[in-house]
Amino acid sequence: MDKEIMESYRNLINEFCESRDERVLYRASLLSKELMRRKVDPDEIVGMHFEVLKSITEGLPPGEILHTYYIASEVLLELMMQYAAAYRKYIAVKEELYMRERKLNDFLELFISVLSHDLKNPLITISGYAEILCEICEEGCEYSEKIMESANKMFDLIESARTFTKVRVADLKFSEVDIADVLDEVLIELEHIAHEKNIKIIRKYGRGYIVRASQFLNHAFMNIIDNAIKYSHPNSKVEISVTESGKSWKVCVKDWGEGVPDEWKQKIFERFVRGDKKGIKGSGFGLAIAKTVVLQNNGKIWVEDNPEGGAIFCVSLPKA
Repeated sequence: MDKEIMESYRNLINEFCESRDERVLYRASLLSKELMRRKVDPDEIVGMHFEVLKSITEGLPPGEILHTYYIASEVLLELMMQYAAAYRKYIAVKEELYMRERKLNDFLELFISVLSHDLKNPLITISGYAEILCEICEEGCEYSEKIMESANKMFDLIESARTFTKVRVADLKFSEVDIADVLDEVLIELEHIAHEKNIKIIRKYGRGYIVRASQFLNHAFMNIIDNAIKYSHPNSKVEISVTESGKSWKVCVKDWGEGVPDEWKQKIFERFVRGDKKGIKGSGFGLAIAKTVVLQNNGKIWVEDNPEGGAIFCVSLPKA
């Protein structure tokens, strides 16, 4: 127990034993709120009470000791009653906040689902007519391709928004997995993207990196590695490594692209924030999804400079 709180309680008991002033009990109720704010266990409060009384009554005759304990019990009773009231209020506020967040998440999930459903059909129509226009009118083909490109960007944005919402609101299910297996699965899906830019994927990891992870861990690495490939120069490489770091496994994705300026190292993990990269497709959701998943798995995510030029995205996850 904090010495300052112990001394305050000692003064309360001494003052109440001498004066029996009701205002002292009010001060005890204020102290209870401070104990609640600090999340002090009720058993610790009772222990503090008797520790203080023991020091106060040391050397007193048995009759006075009994009398002091009797009077001081009023202070303890007031303290515990107000503590219980503060605790009930705290629980009620937490439940209200939880219900509000739950309703907001449900609404967000419904909104994204409706938005996705209502937008996809028109986008398919737009893409279809743009493709037909390109076939029948060569002069307008350049504009048709721009229309199709914009429609595809909207498709990507909708899917990323759906993924981000799903990651945020879904009930998490944790199981033990090997990080190497997750990385292998992700790299199979991203292999064609790397091949298009002639980017070599270097795997510097073995097996046996066990973590207790949610069902969305692959989304984190998917977006981090995809981001590294997109922002790497053609004919370069992306290196993925897993190393031991105390009680955690550290996964690093190193690229040889333009790098990330210091002022962007935190911002890029926010929604809709992207580096100033013209000609690179992206929704601005990818790294926000990665950060959300990593935090849900009690991990950390950050970006460092690659000394050889480029960036290193790092994820630290607790060992199982």
